Formats: sequence, structure tokens, C-alpha cells
Amino acid sequence: MKPTVEEQLQGTVRILESVVAPAVSESYARTILENLIANLRMLAVAAPKVAGFTRDDNDATLNLLMVLCEALPPEIVARITQASAANTVDSDRERDQRNAHLRELLAEAVCSPRLTDDHHQLIKDYMVTRASRVPMRYVPTVAAADTSTTKR
Repeated sequence: MKPTVEEQLQGTVRILESVVAPAVSESYARTILENLIANLRMLAVAAPKVAGFTRDDNDATLNLLMVLCEALPPEIVARITQASAANTVDSDRERDQRNAHLRELLAEAVCSPRLTDDHHQLIKDYMVTRASRVPMRYVPTVAAADTSTTKR
């Protein structure tokens, strides 16, 4: 499909930089605009990577959950087993729904009092690896204004 999402985002960035930015003189509005432009640039680069990340994350999350099953209550194990047997179709929507479901199961699983130190280390390793691979990471180009001293 033309233009691609990435091309549309890049075009929006060009318009914001060449048309809108020169007309913005107020400092705070300029900071917000610069951060929005940076966010659009990040999205243009990250968008093509999201589907692969989500697919891999689903696999990694399910693998972790299967290892944790030995220390989980039977009702959570049954839901994990059901999720592992689910026939998945690879549409973006279904992949995202599966990701949300697996992440909910993981959120429940990490609260199990029977998890060992080894289980906790596996969870930490998974989270660090996941965080290092997330394609959509936005870091503001300019620090936000300090509002702690603002009178209310």
C-alpha cells in the first residue's frame, strides 16, 4: 500500500518541521512540537518491527509461563495450558490480543507465593530482555518543565 505508514509519518514530520515549526515561537509549545516530531520519527522506524516483536514476545511469554507452571495454582495452570493450545491466527489484532492475554497471565503468575528464587530470576531475565527489544521506545528530546514549584 502506498504511501506506507512509515512514509506518511515521515511526510508529517517534514510538514511539521518546514511549515509548523517556523511559526511556533512560544518556548513551551516549541518544546512540545519538538517532542512530537521525535515521537513521529520513532514511530516511523519502529512500526515495521512491531509485528515481529509481538510474535516473539508471545512465544517468550508462553515459554516462561510454561516453566512457571510447576509453582502456580491449578486454575492459572489450566488457563496457561488453554492459551498454549489455542490456535493462533497471525493478524495484527489477534496477535495483540494474544499478547495482552499472555501478559495478564504472567501478571497473575508472578504473584504466586510458591515461586522460587530461580523462577524470579527467570522473570527478571525475561523482563530485561523484553525491555531491550521493545521497538517503540520514546525518549523526550527536551526535559519536561519542573512543575513541582508551580503555585496551584
